[in-house]
Amino acid sequence: SSGINAEWPLRPGENEYGAFGPHVCDKDYLGFILQQYEKYLGKDVVYTTVDNTNVVRLECGNLPGLLKTLDFGPDKIPHFQFEMRRKYQAGGPSVNTEFWAGWFDKWGDARHANVSAALVQKRLYEMLYLNASVNFYMFEGGTNFGYMNGAMSKDGYAYNARVTSYDYNAALSEAGDTTDKYWAIRKVVESYKTLPPDPVPPHSPKWESTPIHFSGIISLFDNLNVYKSVNTHLPFTMEYFDQPDGFILYTLEWTESPISNISLFDVHDRAIVYLNTTRLGVIDRRFAANGSLVANTSTEGTTQVFILVENMGRVNHGSFMGTDFKGITRSVLINGNDVSKRNWTVYSMPLEKGPDLGRHSEIVSLETDGDFRPSMFCVKFSTPNQKDTFLDPRGWGKGVAYLNGVNLGRYWPTEGPQVTLYTPGVYFNPTAPNTLCILELEAQKPDLTISFIKTPILQKPDSVDVF
Repeated sequence: SSGINAEWPLRPGENEYGAFGPHVCDKDYLGFILQQYEKYLGKDVVYTTVDNTNVVRLECGNLPGLLKTLDFGPDKIPHFQFEMRRKYQAGGPSVNTEFWAGWFDKWGDARHANVSAALVQKRLYEMLYLNASVNFYMFEGGTNFGYMNGAMSKDGYAYNARVTSYDYNAALSEAGDTTDKYWAIRKVVESYKTLPPDPVPPHSPKWESTPIHFSGIISLFDNLNVYKSVNTHLPFTMEYFDQPDGFILYTLEWTESPISNISLFDVHDRAIVYLNTTRLGVIDRRFAANGSLVANTSTEGTTQVFILVENMGRVNHGSFMGTDFKGITRSVLINGNDVSKRNWTVYSMPLEKGPDLGRHSEIVSLETDGDFRPSMFCVKFSTPNQKDTFLDPRGWGKGVAYLNGVNLGRYWPTEGPQVTLYTPGVYFNPTAPNTLCILELEAQKPDLTISFIKTPILQKPDSVDVF
């Protein structure tokens, strides 16, 4: 779906451009996009716009002469939605370009999305009865591999980040398997159209492993020489490094009075603060972009300040997409004094594909004593498997998983609702050792193991952190 689309051939334009309003409502921009389509595709094409059934969005996303289509979910009554469209365009067919048959999850949600299959079935029947055209969003779930999960911010301050899974409670699951919603939809379609006689494919076979024991650790803070760095003042964000995703580390050598507190302003998105090897705590933009942490231990002498900031997902919808800079976007205070103009060393840590084990000669045997600091745990293992599976990080804290250099995405089983990470079978090497690494930010599992299981866990149970 897109703001201006060509029916054939289909070319995406701006998706839900009206959602930029009322801050942005640029008809000249939409006209320019249309001109580009007409230049390359010609004028013998049906071009469309698509927006939510919201007065501001319908007005801002509308362009005279183009077919106006809508997007809405089963919580809306189709008849009333299409009638609202008629206020902006009297003629033309009724089209639901995005029929939201499920929904996405964000970190911290109490439950995995669950949109009633019966209600989806009912609304689909009603739309077809009205002779409307329908496109499902999503018909099959997907996965936000790497750091592609995205985020929302409706006012520039409130912020929430999507989980890695885009299962979406869709008709076909993240792994492509049928659900009760698929069969409900199929029943409606059968009443309008004769379906092919071919059988519906069965669920793909899945694989599970015995517990895999990590055999090496790479301390993030003890291997800073492998990352690009710069000595600078703050604010200094990922964008200065031309870095779209991942992490950014701020370090400062403090030789003055003992540190009693440290304050961060406009953190995008989640900062973990350390004084030497002592963890002070976390400032999480989902709750507050500004925060102060109190040092409960003495910091006599030289103190090394570490502030590791995670980009938890870029805002990808609405008016604030263009202002979502990542890192410490304003200032840092120590003992109430602004230290932004001190000599900071800032490290770019994209961590897109996991560690290069050849470059990290400091890989050592595992240590389980002392304060935990962000570290990469790795292991090589062999398996003939090429079936889909799900990485189960229960017992670990928060981090990112990598299999053979492929970034499987973020895990955060204690926050949920998602627990497991979908792992396609094609990412395994059946004839050579596989390398599995996790970047753990919070706490290591006591027995230092991890497993692959056959069934996804997209809803965190109450006992997710109990083994």
